[in-house]
Amino acid sequence: MKVTYFSDTDTALLEFSSARVVSTREITRDVVVDLDVHGRPVSITIEHARSVDLRRATRVAGQRLPRHSRSRLKALTPGSGSGS
Repeated sequence: MKVTYFSDTDTALLEFSSARVVSTREITRDVVVDLDVHGRPVSITIEHARSVDLRRATRVAGQRLPRHSRSRLKALTPGSGSGS
């Protein structure tokens, strides 16, 4: 997983893979998830990142993504106890 923070826009980009993005889901007003052809998360973009609770945002994302994407997202989430 690669995390990039853009201080000029207060945006965080969490990249999980280099797979081609085929769809994008808006999870909340400030959180967008890019999905690959199999519905797995490729990246998450977080606007206003300093004020967003990352654990809550990824939990909400997991609830709104296809079932097979949830365990992968949980494993990639910082502080979840597993993943990188």
